[in-house]
Amino acid sequence: MGRDKAGVRLGGRTLLERAITRVREAGGEPLIIGPPWPVPEMLGARQSDESEGASEADSHQGPLPALRHGLAICGTPIAVALACDLPLVPPALLRLLAEEVERFDAVVPRAGGELQVLAAAYTGACLGAIDQHLASGARSVHGFLDRVRVRVLEEEELRPFGGEEIFLNVNRPEDLAVAEERVRRMDA
Repeated sequence: MGRDKAGVRLGGRTLLERAITRVREAGGEPLIIGPPWPVPEMLGARQSDESEGASEADSHQGPLPALRHGLAICGTPIAVALACDLPLVPPALLRLLAEEVERFDAVVPRAGGELQVLAAAYTGACLGAIDQHLASGARSVHGFLDRVRVRVLEEEELRPFGGEEIFLNVNRPEDLAVAEERVRRMDA
């Protein structure tokens, strides 16, 4: 997108504002992990920079260190991750993820053959596996999942929530145009 995606506007709101609203609609308390944002766009959500307490070499190294940081500081046994560039994930799915993870260490949807690790639920039981994965030099969010008890929500389970299309990742202007059309359809 050529800029921080959190500030990209979709349907009159930033992607960050949309993610905060979705988490709240699902019954969660949003915690923003990332660089500081202006207060109005945070809508009263807590914020933490994943580089807090990390060395310069380890700060802002991608989604896995951010996930690890969020799990460590969220103050709850369950955390539902929602990347701001996934603006179509419905609150009902976020609620289901949180409910299902009570019996597992992680609940991750699979759509289009891909695990949607940034729209998934995790427990503190994942911290050790994440630490081992990071210590090996790896940064893939997928890479630690083989060390924890994972429930994968398959595509047929995702159909009631909108199916594969709810995981549209807004990475390019073309993706934003598709998201705009889908938001218009949902609002109609």
